[in-house]
Amino acid sequence: MKTVSLACLALVLGLCTARAAPAARYDPTPRIGILVPRLPADYGLLFDALRRSATVSDGAFDFRTGDISGIAVVLIVQPGPGEVLRSIEATAMMHDFNIRLLLYPGTSGGHLPAGQMAPGDIVLGARNVNHGNYYLAPDGRMEAGTFKDPSSGRSYTGAFDADPALLPLLACSASRVASRTRLPEFVAPVRADRHPQVFYYGIQGTSEIWSDNSDYTNATMRVFHEIDEDGDWYSNLAANLMKVPFLEVSVISNSIFAFPSASHGTPEPPAGEPDSHVMAQRLSNRIVLDLIEREGPRLLSVQFEPQGAAPRTPQAYFDTPLEPRRLLDGCPP
Repeated sequence: MKTVSLACLALVLGLCTARAAPAARYDPTPRIGILVPRLPADYGLLFDALRRSATVSDGAFDFRTGDISGIAVVLIVQPGPGEVLRSIEATAMMHDFNIRLLLYPGTSGGHLPAGQMAPGDIVLGARNVNHGNYYLAPDGRMEAGTFKDPSSGRSYTGAFDADPALLPLLACSASRVASRTRLPEFVAPVRADRHPQVFYYGIQGTSEIWSDNSDYTNATMRVFHEIDEDGDWYSNLAANLMKVPFLEVSVISNSIFAFPSASHGTPEPPAGEPDSHVMAQRLSNRIVLDLIEREGPRLLSVQFEPQGAAPRTPQAYFDTPLEPRRLLDGCPP
């Protein structure tokens, strides 16, 4: 307990030191915020699209402002990897800027069996769960939700569901990008035409755990039903606290089920080709860029809802996540 207390004290003192640096003045310009993962270090698509770029620093965080397709945005690349650090930078961004929507384009490890999910498949964050929040019994049994919010009303410990009005916009962008993409053979695509699958009603799991143990992963899936393992529940939580809508898209980059003999379930690319992590991140970035280009004015002007405590989406939709239902109705080509 002493070690934990000292670690917490060090974290608090570190944050106070960071905040003691010259802080950014609040920028009232309505913007879309984009959290750029530290790894893989492939940021070209996003920053090449950024126009009239400027840097705004706040303590340890360097934000890049500008516009993409004429839409005001602010981006940040994490100073270090990890979901908890990303949620801290997300909080700083929402404190310093008028964020109308917070986006996280990322990559993730697949949790579905070989033949059902492969690197390059797209998962929309219709629901986000913290699959590190459980009680582990002496016999190895897991019980979800050890830490619960005792107050009535909003919960800040359980699953979050995306605003149903935002999901169709993200679904259309994901569908468009998927239809224009042929995955490389080395990732063993599920579809014969090598287009990515789109899991429209994805349950994304978030923790600081990287599991290469299929028994452990299957155990968390029985409790939390997550189909990938690297969502961003922590930044989602920060957005909820700041009352900012949040959307996440992840592209599968590795899978211990599809590639059980490969290191971390990561397939080996041919010489000179980007690996599956870079391939996946570029797909996520393309989806976010399409969303901003097509729906940017609407995203800035409409008051969407922060992610709410589950359920906002019928459970049956998560049982058949590849079925778009009515999400693609009226999608422009």
